[in-house]
Amino acid sequence: MEENPRKGNIFRYIAYALIAAAVVGFGIYFLTPKKLTAAEGKNMVLFIDNQIIDIDRNMKSDMSKADIATRLSWHKSNTSLYNEVKGSKDKVIKPKVDTLETKIIQIQTKEFPSMRKAYADSKKEVLGTQQITIATSGPKNDTLIFNGALFGSEKSKDAFLDNIKPIIQDLRFKKVVYKWSDKDSSDYKVRAKQDAEI
Repeated sequence: MEENPRKGNIFRYIAYALIAAAVVGFGIYFLTPKKLTAAEGKNMVLFIDNQIIDIDRNMKSDMSKADIATRLSWHKSNTSLYNEVKGSKDKVIKPKVDTLETKIIQIQTKEFPSMRKAYADSKKEVLGTQQITIATSGPKNDTLIFNGALFGSEKSKDAFLDNIKPIIQDLRFKKVVYKWSDKDSSDYKVRAKQDAEI
């Protein structure tokens, strides 16, 4: 006795529809912002206010005394807090989020050029032992320049770039230039956020 192929297809389409409905349901449940309790709202406002105060304090001070990893980590924590609260519709939290956004952009545009320069300065000695010089250029120090005979080889450039890629993206460099003689160089564009992008 043969089964009707249309009957099998109908059950398959029903199964697909049920799976799709389940996925949509889970998405709505997990991605829809939950209403905060009064205590959670108070805590969130406190976190935002404290971060704004911290950013204001750092805007007035010289953060260059802290190491680059600490400075980067602090900026990442600002971003994490902002990403957590940016979708809030709460009438008390929303204006605070707007202020936080403005402050984060201010501190990032001040800090990142300085951190890029500090990164290059911190690598001069260790790279010097390998006959490589390092510098930054541009008004925002967003081009990183390496100079050394090692970079005459494509393989060496690729390996070098693979090793430094995470930090140059975190520091938001826009371009890396390799020079291996007075006439020969190559440029690599870096996919990184703008300084004013959270």
